[in-house]
Amino acid sequence: MDRFSNRPAAALWVLAWVLGGLWGWAGCGESRAMEAPRPAEASQTGAPRAAAGPRAHGMEAAPSAPEGRGARSAPVGRLAEREASAGSRAGLPTGLKDRGIFSHLDSRVRWSAPSWITPRDTQVIVDKKRRILTLVADGAPVKAYPISLGFSPTGHKARQGDGRTPEGSYRIVEMLHRALPARYGARSMLLSYPSVKDGRAGLASGLISRQTLRDIEAAEGRGAIPPQRSALGGSLRIHGGGVGRDWTHGCIALRDPDAVELYRFLRVGSPVVIHGGGPRPPWPDRDADGIPDGPDALLGAHKAALNGARYHESYLRLPFPGGDVPAGIGVCTDVVVRALRNAGIDLQVELNRHIKARPRLYPWIDRPDPNIDHRRVRNLLVWFKAHARSVGASAGNERRRALLPGDIVFLDTLPRPGPDHLGIVSDTLGPGGWPLIVNNWTVGFRTQAMDLLPGVPITHHFRLR
Repeated sequence: MDRFSNRPAAALWVLAWVLGGLWGWAGCGESRAMEAPRPAEASQTGAPRAAAGPRAHGMEAAPSAPEGRGARSAPVGRLAEREASAGSRAGLPTGLKDRGIFSHLDSRVRWSAPSWITPRDTQVIVDKKRRILTLVADGAPVKAYPISLGFSPTGHKARQGDGRTPEGSYRIVEMLHRALPARYGARSMLLSYPSVKDGRAGLASGLISRQTLRDIEAAEGRGAIPPQRSALGGSLRIHGGGVGRDWTHGCIALRDPDAVELYRFLRVGSPVVIHGGGPRPPWPDRDADGIPDGPDALLGAHKAALNGARYHESYLRLPFPGGDVPAGIGVCTDVVVRALRNAGIDLQVELNRHIKARPRLYPWIDRPDPNIDHRRVRNLLVWFKAHARSVGASAGNERRRALLPGDIVFLDTLPRPGPDHLGIVSDTLGPGGWPLIVNNWTVGFRTQAMDLLPGVPITHHFRLR
């Protein structure tokens, strides 16, 4: 668990918390249960539910006040209203057919590849069937781009002029950004086609000679450009020029701004894997829209920020499955529930199923309640430990570099140690040099991207898998 590295910072944080307590006592998730006490109902431990919150701090609480320990305050000097939608202002419209929440906001979402990743850690995955190129960093998908393919895209490229985009494993062997033919648009990245595998198939079919195959093998061994003028075809690239219909001679085309962005994160030697498509996508994609779950959750978080739900705690009866509080309200847990629902993961259903299957992991729950269980921080923490990849704990710059857009972070915002808040890592850096976190902070706030991490410790860090 990250903690403050110096006493002055801790003192500032405690001061902010105390000042926050003067204007309201509320919270989010399990630590502020969002559930008004129901008449004559026992708590999950079997004891009568006692009034909590302001009374515990010497203030008189309303009889139906939600449980809680105090208000969450903005980190001192780190929050301004101009940050409210910072994570949604950068970049292009996605150009993707997203299946998920708040569909009326799809055209307003803007996103960018995370500026803090480096070409040393990246590769490209191309899904021909779904016409999506995914940028991968540190083994995780971080952004998806719409693409166009060759004019006859189905199947692997077999010979020059067949209009097919190849399938298999390749590398970038040349990167060009100036004096390009108009058809290449703003950038051009040459693929190592034909590969040795392509050459062997060409030799077997009589398209190339044994000497040409040896030349291909030698080029692949050196990481150089293979022969480009054989009967197998060549000059197959990832380039700009626009998307829409499949119009290239076998290349992978992007929108020009996307090509410019992608170029920044690749280098000569970057791996490129091209899949023909099929029943199973190359990355987990639970709603089958072609967007990997991590980036899909980020899109959901951006839409939640554009929707701007007002922070409001209450116990509400929800439909099951797919239940949600009214779109105009929510708390921190609702941001994550909505974001993951955009990726096809219904935490209301998933958590209810997990509680019933593993009740010993939830000793504080006597009876599962699909109206509230998925809206509590400590319940979600158990689920994420069981179903998501835990990203190893680290500190300082190592922690910062480990964060990727779409990751879920649990945070410690109150004096008593432990996770009491959570949010989604954005694709945009804040003034402190850390990624903004899409969350719903406390009373008086709305769902937005905020610069929390310079002053708020991360207790747990997860990545969808």
